[in-house]
Amino acid sequence: MDALRILLVEDSEDDAELILAELYDRGMTIESRRVDTEAAMRQALAEHRWDLVLSDFNLPRFSAAAALSLLQQSGLDIPFIVVSGFIGEETAVGMMKAGAHDFVMKSNLARLAAAIARELREAELRVAHRRAQQELLDSRRQLQALTSHLQTVREEERTHIARELHDELGQMLSALKMDLARVRGRIPAGDEALANKTRAMAELIDATLDAVRRIAADLRPVMLDDLGLRAAVEWLLEGFAKRYGVGFKLETALDGYRLDDPRATAAFRIVQECLTNVARHAQAAHVVVILSYRDDELSLSVKDDGKGLEQGGGRRNSYGLVGIRERAAHFGGDMKVVSAPGQGTSVEVRLPQIPVREIEQ
Repeated sequence: MDALRILLVEDSEDDAELILAELYDRGMTIESRRVDTEAAMRQALAEHRWDLVLSDFNLPRFSAAAALSLLQQSGLDIPFIVVSGFIGEETAVGMMKAGAHDFVMKSNLARLAAAIARELREAELRVAHRRAQQELLDSRRQLQALTSHLQTVREEERTHIARELHDELGQMLSALKMDLARVRGRIPAGDEALANKTRAMAELIDATLDAVRRIAADLRPVMLDDLGLRAAVEWLLEGFAKRYGVGFKLETALDGYRLDDPRATAAFRIVQECLTNVARHAQAAHVVVILSYRDDELSLSVKDDGKGLEQGGGRRNSYGLVGIRERAAHFGGDMKVVSAPGQGTSVEVRLPQIPVREIEQ
């Protein structure tokens, strides 16, 4: 069994020996050091690792209160037990409130071993709790990093697929349409069946081209890269209004700043997710989107006049809102949801950033 390392804050060598004798009688193996000044205690804490501090209450040049304060300043979380010949109840309570773990009268040292055993167990539990908290924090950070990485990979894949659809499939369909036009020009007069067939084929190609452009735009709107966030959000709102019959208003105050690409993409996806939630759940007639930039921070809000969230707030932790919160957290921002039954819902997000000022042409 490893020896119990005890730092004794005690001016009386005889009292120190009495305390140690009591612990030896209880079968404890002990390594100890006695100090009676602040300088000596500070040096002892710096030079060795201790399991426990036992402190007399009154010393000529030191005190238990000063010793406790010094231990707390060191940042060490080890049990501190006051062992005194006399200490009033009010004083003892004051020491416990200040952070002492227990106090034992020198006239009742038989209680000391049990107090030490209990406080050592409590110390172990505190260490285990801090370790679990740190592991949880590390796990949370890893999860956030993974989430951010997956969002980046997904956005890159969206951009790649959108480009392939637009450049490859779109061009092939356009070439096919031109070839079909040449074929239609050579149909013999009077062959109505063939003329009708090629007309239907042309309409199908046009519909397919429209679908390819729409899918490519949904994956990654070109205007987000070319014209910026405001134009992309306006396009998004126009499509949303046309599809769901919901009126909208867009307010912007970006003050001549152009967001960097990662934050512009995050802001666009946040608005997109909010509109998806409105379409699925809100039963709203109108939506207001506000984009503003101030103090190196993008603020955006999406407000609807729908049915709002129930008091239990079940949807407050939906995957969509969790995703928005994670996107904001990646940039050091945050999300707030304000809602009440029958009073609509407002999702407010902050995205701090270092601005990139647009070059005046």
